[in-house]
Amino acid sequence: MQYLIISSEFPPGPGGIGMHAYCMAKGLLHNGVGVTVVCSMDYATEDEVNNFLSQLPNGLQVERIKRRGILTYTHRIRTIYTQCRTNKYDKIILTGRFSLWMGWLLKMIFAKRVQTICFIHGSELNMGSSMAKWVTKKSLQMADVCYAVSGYTKSLIEQSGIKREIRVLPNGLDKNVWQDMDSVQPFAWQGSPKLLTVGSITQRKGQHNVINALAVVKEKYPDVHYHIVGKGDKKVLEPLIARLGLEENVTFHGKLNDADVKRAYRSADILCMLSEATEKGDVEGFGIAVLEANIAGVPAIGSLSSGLEDAIQDGVTGTLINPYKPQELLDAIGDLLSKDKITFAANCKAWAMQHDWDVLAKKLL
Repeated sequence: MQYLIISSEFPPGPGGIGMHAYCMAKGLLHNGVGVTVVCSMDYATEDEVNNFLSQLPNGLQVERIKRRGILTYTHRIRTIYTQCRTNKYDKIILTGRFSLWMGWLLKMIFAKRVQTICFIHGSELNMGSSMAKWVTKKSLQMADVCYAVSGYTKSLIEQSGIKREIRVLPNGLDKNVWQDMDSVQPFAWQGSPKLLTVGSITQRKGQHNVINALAVVKEKYPDVHYHIVGKGDKKVLEPLIARLGLEENVTFHGKLNDADVKRAYRSADILCMLSEATEKGDVEGFGIAVLEANIAGVPAIGSLSSGLEDAIQDGVTGTLINPYKPQELLDAIGDLLSKDKITFAANCKAWAMQHDWDVLAKKLL
């Protein structure tokens, strides 16, 4: 069998949609499916991209679409059309907003010759102009199968008025990438407890919510330290940190390579993702960083009313809280620190292993 994945992003650049597509592709490979990926590979250097491409597993091909200014979208359409015209794919998987739109176009051109499966992460539904939202909804209705990455995302689709069957297939990870976590050497980071967020510095990821609560947390835990890993401009958070007098309690580590991201997880006591929906419609559809932390034995604290409700087993692998109530973060930290660390770490690892893409990909066959 041969599948085509059309994704709006792909490693080695950052982004949950790209990592989702990559892990899904490898899961399909491990189930005997040949995979071609058409994607952008932004926010990575040419050396990083070339090194990544040189290490792709057999059976996985990547057709990279480079940005060409105002001709970028024309180039994308031409590349995808050529792939579908010259190759016979058993299924085409669409992930990312523009990819969904391409699925609609492919169905109109090739009709029953193509079978499309779309993945909805959440933000695609509410971001952009009214026309963009309309095109997205039509694209979802045209797909043969539609998956939401969480129950939360499914609820957003239903609230948008789309009338069709929506299945849920949660986000996952490649267990083979994370199987050596016990031997990973942690950083000599300061802090007790050490809190961590992994993700781009954005309103959606909610680093500001952790910082806002940190002043309250510091009253009980004066040595608490918040470590922020991910690309983005730290200047957007520095005024808040200064106003709360937390300069000695927050460290920005920037974007880290894969090996150092593993070390970051091993260095933390608790992962914090106090994500929030933005006015522009950007939402947290799942939160893959939770599973990555869990497989390192690290519990997570995440936001209610977000896709993190699917990523965190409340009371088993972490705690769900209101991201705007600092006292809830303080209470959750105290509760997690009081747990038997060995037992709780085992719960976290077992939960992450349930989300291995080798297993999840079987539902796409």
